[in-house]
Amino acid sequence: MIDIDFLDKVKIFQGLNHQQLAEIIKFCEEAEFPPEAKMFEQGEDAAYLWIVKKGQVDLRYKVAGSRSSEEKTISSISEAGAFGWSSFASPNKYRLSGYCAGQPCKLIKVDREALRQLFEQDPDMGYAVISKVAAVVGTRFHEFQEEVARQRGQDLLGGW
Repeated sequence: MIDIDFLDKVKIFQGLNHQQLAEIIKFCEEAEFPPEAKMFEQGEDAAYLWIVKKGQVDLRYKVAGSRSSEEKTISSISEAGAFGWSSFASPNKYRLSGYCAGQPCKLIKVDREALRQLFEQDPDMGYAVISKVAAVVGTRFHEFQEEVARQRGQDLLGGW
């Protein structure tokens, strides 16, 4: 069961009042995944904003032009963390793949279209959430830059 107290812990929803959180709960659905299960793949339609209720999710990417099909973990999301922000940005495609890491995961899926309609009805709520999403995006972009730089450094050293 999803409750307001849990949603209140989610960084992108902090600052919303209980009435606003109660509206968001209407569009939430719980999902469970076994360890190493793929929830979505890079390039798929981003139909949901995701929240980790229990466990950990790894966000991974495949480097374009790479000969290997291996994906690299760029970020790990733990309890009360949100991901799937691509659901808010055109062309609404996931930029990374999501995997349940280590132990079974309990997640919350929030329907993109229902959330957008809610934000149109309550622009203050939409602004508050999207502002927090933008901060998360900035953090993840920085993590991605660091991972790419680290990988390139390893490739250069390996070529010596």
